[in-house]
Amino acid sequence: MRKDRLLQLLKRYLLPALALLLLSFFLFLCRGRVQTQFPVLQPEDGILDTRNVDFSEGVYHIINRWDYWPGRLLTPEEIHAPDAPQKETGSFIDDRLGTWRVVILTKPETYLTLCSFSIDYGTRVFADGREVRNIGFVSDDPSEAVPMVRYMTLPLYSGEDGRIEIVYQCSNFIHKEGGFIQNTLISTPENIDEYQRGLTLWSLLLAGGLLFLSFYFLLCAAFQKSREYAALAFCCAVIAFRNHFFFGEYLMGAGYDFFLHYRLTVLDASLIPFSLLWLFSAFFPQVCGKRRRTSLILTALYAALTVCHFIVRTEQLVPLCWACCGVGVLFLVIYVYRFIRYFRTERLTATDALTLAAVALLIVMLIYEGLNVGSNAAMNHFGVSPVAMVVCILILNTVINTRLMNQTVQLRETRLQNELLGKTNEMNRDFLRTVSHELKTPLTVISGYAQLMERQMDKGIISDAAPERLETIRQEADRLAEIVTRLMDYTYGNQREAEFSAVDVPTLFESAAAVLRPVCAKRGNTLTLSDAEGVRVHGSFELLLQVLINLVVNASRHTQNGEIRVEAEDLGTFEAFRVRDNGEGISPEAVPHIFEKGFTTTNGQGLGLAICSETVSLHGGTMELESTGPEGSCFRFTIPKEAGK
Repeated sequence: MRKDRLLQLLKRYLLPALALLLLSFFLFLCRGRVQTQFPVLQPEDGILDTRNVDFSEGVYHIINRWDYWPGRLLTPEEIHAPDAPQKETGSFIDDRLGTWRVVILTKPETYLTLCSFSIDYGTRVFADGREVRNIGFVSDDPSEAVPMVRYMTLPLYSGEDGRIEIVYQCSNFIHKEGGFIQNTLISTPENIDEYQRGLTLWSLLLAGGLLFLSFYFLLCAAFQKSREYAALAFCCAVIAFRNHFFFGEYLMGAGYDFFLHYRLTVLDASLIPFSLLWLFSAFFPQVCGKRRRTSLILTALYAALTVCHFIVRTEQLVPLCWACCGVGVLFLVIYVYRFIRYFRTERLTATDALTLAAVALLIVMLIYEGLNVGSNAAMNHFGVSPVAMVVCILILNTVINTRLMNQTVQLRETRLQNELLGKTNEMNRDFLRTVSHELKTPLTVISGYAQLMERQMDKGIISDAAPERLETIRQEADRLAEIVTRLMDYTYGNQREAEFSAVDVPTLFESAAAVLRPVCAKRGNTLTLSDAEGVRVHGSFELLLQVLINLVVNASRHTQNGEIRVEAEDLGTFEAFRVRDNGEGISPEAVPHIFEKGFTTTNGQGLGLAICSETVSLHGGTMELESTGPEGSCFRFTIPKEAGK
C-alpha cells in the first residue's frame, strides 16, 4: 500500500516537476544563445571611431545619433556636394522623408557586418557610395513609394583607408508619425552570424512554438468543447504574431503586400487586450454572470473594431489601436471589480490563485511592453510577452489538468458508487428472492398442519397434539409476518435498524427447528439441536434465526439421508455456534472464496454465506469454515453473550 502511494505521488508531482525543470533548462539554454547586453559605441558629429575596438570580442551597439537631413532623400554624392543642405543630428524622423549618415573609422582592410531592421517603412542603404539594399522602394512620390520592413544584414569592408560610410534613406507615406533607425549592431561576420543564429532559434522557438500550441489548443477546444482551451488558442496565436521578426521574416514571403501586413500587425496589437479578457473570463466564468452579457458586449465591440482595421486609412490605425486598448482597460476594471465582489463571499481555491497569478503576470508584462515599445527597438520587434505567455501556458495548463483530474476522480467515484449501488440492489433482489424461496417451506408446514387439523375436525377427531400444533402455527405465523414486514421495509428503502436485545438460545433453536425440520426431511436428513438451557446472547433474534436457517439449508442441500447438528459452546464472553453435516463437503478450490459475494458452486446466487458472515460481523462476532472433507463440513460462528450471563 505504501509503495502504491509513493508511485501515485511520483506520477502526480515528481514527474511533472521534472518535465517542467527540463523545459526550463532547455529554454534557459536557448535564451543564453541570444546576446542582450552590448558594449555601446556612440558617434560624435556623425563619425564613429572604432580603430581601438577589438570586434572579435563580441557584438557592439551603435547609438543611433547619426547625421540627419529631414524631409530629403540625399545620395552620398549630394551629401558631399559643396551646396549640400545643413545637416542635423537625430534618430527619429518627423517627416515623410529623411536621410541618415554615419562614418565608421576602423582598421584598414577589415571585414565587418552591420545588422538591423530597416527603417519604417521603406529603406534604401548605401555603403561607401554604392547602393547595397533597397527594402521596398524609396521615393518622394507617394504613388511610387513601396513600404516594407525587413531584417537586414550588411557586409562592410574598410579598404585601405579604414573608412566606411553608411547612408540610409527613408520614405514613409503609411504612418503619420514617421519612422526611426532601429537597434543597429556591428561586429565581425562570425560574431554577427552567431548572434543571428541564436536570435533565429529563440524567435522560432517561442513564436513558432506558440503558434503550434495555438493549433493544439484549438483542437482540444473543438473536441472537448472547452472555453479555456479556445481562449488559450486565441491568446497563443495573438502573442505568436506579436513577434515581428517571426511574422515578417518567416511567415511573409518576398514581395508581400506591406499594407495588408501593416494592418494585420496593428490588428494583432489591438486584439491583445481582448485575448487577455477572454482568457480571464474563460477561467473565471463566475465573474461574468450567468447571462454573460458583459462578454457578449465585449466581443461585439472588438468585432466592430476589427472590421474598422480594414476600413480606415493606415494613418488612423494607431489611434484605433489605442482605442482598443482603452476598451480593454475599461472591461478589465469591470472584471476585476466583479472578481473581488464574487470572492468576497466565495473561497479562493489553490487553482483559482494559480490562474489569477498567471493571468496577472501576462497582463503586467504586456503593460510593461506597451509602455516601452516606442523607445526600445528590441521591445518593438520581439517584446517580452512570448516568454510571459509560455509561463502562463504552463501554469494554466496545470490548472486545466488539475481540474480534469479532479473531474475524472469524481466521475470515477460516481461510477464506482453507481456500480456499487447496482450490485447492492442486485444482491438485495437476489437476497430477497432467496429468502422468499426459503420462507415457502415453513409456510408449507403451517399450511400442512392447518389442513391436517381441518380434516381431523371434519371427522370429529381432535388429537392430543392439536394444542401444540396450533401454538406452532401461531408462532410461525407471527414470525413470518415480522420477517415479511422487515423485507417490505427493506425493499422500499424504509429499512429499520436491527434491534439488539437479549436472545434466549433455546427459544432460538426451537424456532429454527420448527421451520427447518420439514426442510431437512425432504432430503431424508434429521436435524438435531444441542441443549442450550439458560444460554442468552446479545443480538437480533430475527437476524440470528436467519443465519441458522441459511446455514442449515445449505447443509441440507449438500447432504442426503444424513444428520445435521446445531451445537452451542460456551467460550466465556462469547457463545460459539456450530452447524455440522456429514454430506459431500466443499472442494479445496472453493474454500478460499465461499464467503465472497456472488461466488457459488451451484446454480444459486452466491449470497447466503456472505450475508451470514456480514450479519455475524454486525453482531461483533466472527464466522469461519472450521472443517470440511468427505465426512462433511462444519461452520462455526461466535456471538457475544448477554451482559452478566
